[in-house]
Order: sequence, then structure tokens, then C-alpha cells
Amino acid sequence: MGQLLNLIWDICCLRRGPQDLPYSPPLLAALVAANFAYQLLVATLRGLPFAEVLFGALFFMLMLLTALNVALLLRGLRSRFVQAATALLGCMLLFHVLRLPLDLLVDAPPATPAQLTPLQGLLALIALPLLGWSVVAYAHVLRHSLNISFLAGMTLSLLWIMILIALITVGTPAGT
Repeated sequence: MGQLLNLIWDICCLRRGPQDLPYSPPLLAALVAANFAYQLLVATLRGLPFAEVLFGALFFMLMLLTALNVALLLRGLRSRFVQAATALLGCMLLFHVLRLPLDLLVDAPPATPAQLTPLQGLLALIALPLLGWSVVAYAHVLRHSLNISFLAGMTLSLLWIMILIALITVGTPAGT
């Protein structure tokens, strides 16, 4: 477990790549489950509806893994799926854990920027470097997985995050 954590940390720090992870479908399944568990834990701590969070987490995971699979298929690199998905999910889980204290301090995301409290604004500013680091780490994984330039990896990483933000914004009822 410690060795895996060190590998994921090194990938997030751009010292290693997804190719350094073992090809292990059971490890990928464990990381999928761990990401679900994290989402459900945070939802429980925040008092959010379990079914809604579960559906959102399933939808997100399906989209992420499908998009990665399609990108690898288009590049003729389908054999890299398990390691690439393991790296992305491992990095994602690490960033979730690093962001957990900030997530727990924010009661509920505001429906509009005008409803942002001073504490939420401060926490958002504190979270920005972590968001930037995660974008770079995801780009690093995509670069190695898809054999593309770092700039192309950054573009895909940013596009993915913008799509997620749009989906979250559309899925958040106004006034909550």
C-alpha cells in the first residue's frame, strides 16, 4: 500500500508516469471503489442526499472511464487503459484527500457567486493552487498515456474540468 501511495505521489509530482504502475485490473477496481467511498463519505458528512450523490458519482466515473477509453482507442493505445485509468483515479483520490479539510469547511456550494460567503471565498482561493496542481498532474498522465505533447494534455485536462464544472452547475438546483 505504501509503495502504491509513493507511486501515485510521484506521478502527481511529475516524477513518474502511468507506465510505472502495475497492470492490475483489481487495483483499478479498488481505486474506483475508493473514489466512490470518498464521494459518499463527504456526502454523508455534509448531509447530502445519498441517492443523488451515488448517481452523480456513477455518472462521473462512467464519463471519465469512457472518455479515456475512447481517447486511447482513437490513438491505437487501448492496451494502456488499465494503467492510465489507475493513474488518473489514484491522482484524483489523492487530490480529494488533500482537499478534504477545505471541503468539510464549506457547508454547501453557493448557487451563484453573489451568494459566496467570505469564508467560502477564502477557501476557494486556498484551493486554487491545488486545482492547478491537479490539472498539471492529469495532463502529465494524459501525455504519457496518449503519447501527446504536454500542451495537448493540458488542453484535454482543462477541457475535462470545464465539462465537469458545467455538469455540476447544470445539476445543482438554483437556490440550494
